[in-house]
Amino acid sequence: MTKARGTDLRYDGVMTYRWLGLTRPAVFAFVVGCSATNPTQPADGGTPTLQFDDSGVLTLAPNQTATIGLSSNVSGVTVSLAGNYLDAFLDSDSVNLAGGHGTFTLHAPSMASTFSLLAVAGETTASLDVSVSAVGFASIRVTMNYEGKRPIPIVAASTFVETTCAQLAGAALDGSPLVLGTYGEELLIPSVPTDGQVAVNVRIAHYATGCVDIASLTPNETHDVTVSVFDLPFDLKDTTLETRSTFTPDPSDATALAAYFSGTVSSAVLSASFPSTGSEAEHVLDAMAAASTSPADFASARSANSWDATTETWMSEHPPTLSSRVSNWLSEASQQGIGDLIGHLASDPMQPVFTPEMMGTLTASEAGLSAPLPFTWSGGSNDVLSISGAVDIVPSQLACGIADLSAQTDVPLSVGVASALGLEIDCSGLATALSQGGYAFDTCDASCMAGLCQSALAALWSGGATALSQPSDVLTLSLNIAAPAQVGDVANVQSYLGVWVGSFAHGTSTIGTSGVAKGASGTVPN
Repeated sequence: MTKARGTDLRYDGVMTYRWLGLTRPAVFAFVVGCSATNPTQPADGGTPTLQFDDSGVLTLAPNQTATIGLSSNVSGVTVSLAGNYLDAFLDSDSVNLAGGHGTFTLHAPSMASTFSLLAVAGETTASLDVSVSAVGFASIRVTMNYEGKRPIPIVAASTFVETTCAQLAGAALDGSPLVLGTYGEELLIPSVPTDGQVAVNVRIAHYATGCVDIASLTPNETHDVTVSVFDLPFDLKDTTLETRSTFTPDPSDATALAAYFSGTVSSAVLSASFPSTGSEAEHVLDAMAAASTSPADFASARSANSWDATTETWMSEHPPTLSSRVSNWLSEASQQGIGDLIGHLASDPMQPVFTPEMMGTLTASEAGLSAPLPFTWSGGSNDVLSISGAVDIVPSQLACGIADLSAQTDVPLSVGVASALGLEIDCSGLATALSQGGYAFDTCDASCMAGLCQSALAALWSGGATALSQPSDVLTLSLNIAAPAQVGDVANVQSYLGVWVGSFAHGTSTIGTSGVAKGASGTVPN
């Protein structure tokens, strides 16, 4: 006895093979295919072919034995049964095709049924529908009434013998015989057993389906049915999307957000980077000492050589102050906006995981975005996808990230605020002044001191980026998306385009925002 590859031998009530329904161009059992990786190629290098001698639907009586002929120009052909074949079996699962033709024996099941014979050689396949009845066969003419709005690339109609629509449970399954066609034409399903009840199942791709029960059929007659087909819900468990959310808030909300960054956030960054206690020269030298390999030797040399006075004089000769420069870049950042939020939504029926990836040109890490985050989504009527969730942002880190971009623009050769400050105050020149042509301390010469100066500025700027990193300081972005979606073959969401509304919340204050919401499978939408 032979069974379909990779399947249980016995029929489970709604057994079907979706790929079979997709590869059969009609009820005729002739399929041609080829692939560069196909291990069974014709000797002449042509196109592989595989064809049953019988066409249409093979009709048999219970327990009847049938010799099945098969032609092919390739070797290594295997045959199997698929669908509701009950106790049917084959005498072999391979066919000797010496001379391009071979036969095998099918033993029909002991009771009425419909199923399919499959022949496979590499990626070349052929199929033959089989109907078994003790009393005769009828035809069913199907007219489809589609109640949805999705594209209609292909329509498939098939039957399930001794099965009800309730048992099929609204799934887009293929029975046998299977007929494919286009919307608007009548589909004639031939050779349907008349032994008992039949469920007629109709699908569009695998994202819309409908079913009608027929209590009984009369042999040699045509039974007309109209099947209403409805869209299946989104298959979100198989949906993974790359997303983009733009920011186009109302002018008043945009002004409020800019004021929050230029006021609350900028003040916190400046206070953390360059506290009002002590001079900027002190802060730079303190940070240089902390970055050195010998803070004690640094402190001794600092005191003995009056580095504080030297540094104060040097920085006064390189105006404006560090805090003034940083304040300007932070101000520019607050007016630039935060850029598009780009992320990844991982598949889940109800709670996908959203992983932020970019905000503007900053990575999620550079922008201070938390990740990953549980979101929620659902499908509504008319194929509208709803998505909601929240993203926590460290506002000082986001502001510093955007300010880095402003500094890069303003100061050639810089890679951010810290390196721009080092270039503007001339860390190399300050290092030469402190080392006086020799070792400033221990074995640290002018080059070493220049590196400490740059490291000190980086440390001070890093302190500013974490100024508002406590949970109570978090800026929470809430998003609520409602967008018409396009679906794939199995009702998985392939893309969406719509709008979103939400808010930025900090402390007890909330600032509204909104924008365009886009999503696509595989590639971030522009």
